[in-house]
Order: sequence, then C-alpha cells, then structure tokens
Amino acid sequence: MTTSPSFVVETQTFRFSASNPVDLDDAVALAGGSRSGDYVVISHEKPRATYVVEPNGTILVHGLARAEVAELAVQELLLTLGQTIDGLSMESGEMLVSFSLGRAVFEEIATRRFEDISKDERIGALRIEAILHRATLILYNNGRGVVIGQSSKRIAEMAVRHWAAQLDEEGALA
Repeated sequence: MTTSPSFVVETQTFRFSASNPVDLDDAVALAGGSRSGDYVVISHEKPRATYVVEPNGTILVHGLARAEVAELAVQELLLTLGQTIDGLSMESGEMLVSFSLGRAVFEEIATRRFEDISKDERIGALRIEAILHRATLILYNNGRGVVIGQSSKRIAEMAVRHWAAQLDEEGALA
C-alpha cells in the first residue's frame, strides 16, 4: 500500500534588509517594540507575527508561512517607521512543515531497521535524520509529524515521501 502524505507549512522565518537599516530606538518609539538585550521585539496582530529587529537593523519575521504576507507586513512596519520600502530585500530561512502519513507507525520496527531513526523519549516520537534532504523529521506513532531544518517545502515533502516509502517497505506502517 502506498502512502500519500498531506502537508502544511506552519511557519517560516524571513529576514528583511531595508535600504536604510532600521533604528532600534525608532522601532521602540514608533512601532511599540520592546528591547530584549541588543534586539527589539515587536508583536503584530494582523497578521499575527513577531518581528525581531536585529542590532544591524535587519528584521526577522517569525510566525508567517507565506513570503508575500511577510513582505507586506514588513513594508507596513517600515512605513510606520517613516522609512522607504524601496530596495527591500528578503532571505528565506527554515520552515516548519507539518504532515500526516495517514497511517500509524510501528516505532519498534522503525528504530530496529534504520540507523537514521531513533526514539526521542523527551517528546515520545521518532527522530529521523534525513541526511539526504538536510532535514529532521519528528514522527509520532499516529503518523503525524513535522519537518524541521529545511527551507524548501518541496525538499521537505520529498524527505517525508522518501521516508514514508522506506518505512512502508520495511513493514513499519500500519
């Protein structure tokens, strides 16, 4: 029986650089940010996100899954700070992708048959080091899990499909 996993990008980290670095004092005074050491943290309600203004004036965005939404949110922040949005650049960081295999996992079989799979007792799940895909899969016995450490949704999906097929082939899926 083949598996057909379902996927959802839960969140991704984005870093934005404006043509003029964001002044941390302005981020506190004009955008309602709060200092946390050398950083300024700003909570945003709609869309719900957290901005972290770094000491060098770049902006990290946490809590959003779509780059377009993150960019619009940062443009709004820059305009609030009286800055131009011209020359805004973005880097995409790691994402959190949740998935469901639609089948239960026999943990004992999986850990016995694959050296890249271990039981993480702290969270009660399997930890799969998907070295080929440069990611880690956290897989619960109910077939649900998350992919961490990857910045590409397609590669995260490939990792899950690869390991689902491996587990199925070894009889580790119900």
